Amino acid sequence: MDSTFSGQQFLQSLIRKDPSDIDTIVRVPDTQDEDVWQYEHLRQVCLELNNLIVLMEGECTSSTCTEMKADEWMYLCAAHATPQSCCAIDYAVHTLDNAIALLNSQKYFPSRVSVPETSLKHFQNVARRLYRIFAHAWYHHREIFTEFETVFETLQGSHACIVFIGLDIKSVD
Repeated sequence: MDSTFSGQQFLQSLIRKDPSDIDTIVRVPDTQDEDVWQYEHLRQVCLELNNLIVLMEGECTSSTCTEMKADEWMYLCAAHATPQSCCAIDYAVHTLDNAIALLNSQKYFPSRVSVPETSLKHFQNVARRLYRIFAHAWYHHREIFTEFETVFETLQGSHACIVFIGLDIKSVD
């Protein structure tokens, strides 16, 4: 796939066709570069994660979730000059905003048809930080998490959560 949006369009068509067919969704198409395919998955996760954050806004507030936690783990927000504690909803918004900005950065991702080798290091970091938002919802807002999975299954299925399990995000040391 060598046009600018073909990877994204193909991925979204697979999700619409059968959101439960995770094997097909994460399998790299023969005509697609593996790095670009992972890049498109991360972009898709960001799109879908917006829906979860909107659902959480009423219950996950600065007074109900004063820190970003998932079970017993507490996370610092990297959106600041020095990582610091943020309430969970601010952490989620800051993290998603930063991920979207990075994935749309011409400096790191100048093309949607190839990913520079030096930009691969960002994949694992973005995935790890985004996953924390899902973990917070799972441990602290289970009903909202379940609603998200149920409501959006007809559109995107559990792609946003499952992609982290089924897709081998590159680790570049």
